[in-house]
Amino acid sequence: MTREQKYADQLQALGIYDPCFEPAIHTLAIMERDHQRTLKLWREGGSDPTSELYAVIERQRRDILAHRDALGLTPRGLRRLRGAFLPADKDGDDDARPTVLSMLQKKWA
Repeated sequence: MTREQKYADQLQALGIYDPCFEPAIHTLAIMERDHQRTLKLWREGGSDPTSELYAVIERQRRDILAHRDALGLTPRGLRRLRGAFLPADKDGDDDARPTVLSMLQKKWA
């Protein structure tokens, strides 16, 4: 299973998947592959935390986290997207919306 498929499955399990996310999912997967290559080069070069390569690694991590957040794959991003995909009850009762835990429990039950 590719990274893209894993992310699409995670988003579907959370109930926030939309086909318009595909380009962002693909970009995130590319960024993670690049990050893995950069980590490999850094480790082969002695793993010096003061090297310029380590600064690139830190920047890649921030960018990856920002993309995960935009897709709803972080708690903060999920709260933001859940409001867009799972509106509150007609009475305005936000507690009636499913939680991440209840959605995951339903999936694995």
